[in-house]
Amino acid sequence: MSKNSFYNSTLGVAMARADVGPIIVEKDQPGQPHKGKVFAAVHAHLDDIPLYAGGHCAKLIREGYTGYLIRTTNDEKRGGHSTAANILSNEQEHLKAAAALGFKDTFDLYYQNHEMDGISSLDLRGRLIFLFRMWKVDTVVTFNPWGHGEENPDHWATGRAVEEACWMSGIENDFHEQLEAGLAPHDVLERYYFYGRPGQLYNRVVDITAHIEKKIDSIVECRSQGGGNFGSELRARLVQQGKRLPLLGNDDRTADREYARQFLLDSNREYGKPHKLAFAERFYYIDQRRPRRSSVDEYVAKNAVAL
Repeated sequence: MSKNSFYNSTLGVAMARADVGPIIVEKDQPGQPHKGKVFAAVHAHLDDIPLYAGGHCAKLIREGYTGYLIRTTNDEKRGGHSTAANILSNEQEHLKAAAALGFKDTFDLYYQNHEMDGISSLDLRGRLIFLFRMWKVDTVVTFNPWGHGEENPDHWATGRAVEEACWMSGIENDFHEQLEAGLAPHDVLERYYFYGRPGQLYNRVVDITAHIEKKIDSIVECRSQGGGNFGSELRARLVQQGKRLPLLGNDDRTADREYARQFLLDSNREYGKPHKLAFAERFYYIDQRRPRRSSVDEYVAKNAVAL
């Protein structure tokens, strides 16, 4: 092992990386230890959360979180049909994918697909702050706002707005009109930025093995984009050729699910292998819940004397 690597039995597998801290394997927790907590999963497109973080979101909900799913774009350019038809199909499938994972509610913000680098970041940030305060969000799941190799402007624009909103949501003088409406400042202190491109930093590997069926359930609802209907399409092509693939079964639903299991989860298998997990998702995790003691506090504690 290098000097930057170690094993810590109290955390499971953990390999230290100086730039992001130790890589910790997060496994299922018994019961519902997060009962009463709220998380918001914020993505740009229909298939982002299902593909990058569907297993983790299902895990959080099973462990007691209430989850809300926010999509920032209208996905008008994905679906293979007219702009209006694409917007409608992606919206309908977004509701189905959210239900498959167990989210309580969904919100669509309808910014133009692939053009979020041209919108007002202040507008998006304010809308997110409103939702974070209204729901009293404890945790967010979204893109890494500074992730290496991210070429989709919708991704980094969404991630950066979420990061800014998490911080600003707790500041009482920002968006004071929201305070007048009864939405109190609320700090969002825990963040999972998902691993979206090769080479991005991560420090948390989440075991999603027990939640892989729900992840597949959500992926197969992503038919306008994300490969949810690739299995049934392949099955139909093979029938025309007088062939069948046993993997795909005898109906379209089975074909889509088994195609997703066999071909769309390769990265999740690879992420799990170093940690002896069947399936895993990667995240850059930030926890600001820990109490921080300043050097002034420490000095006062050591040196203050009675009057």
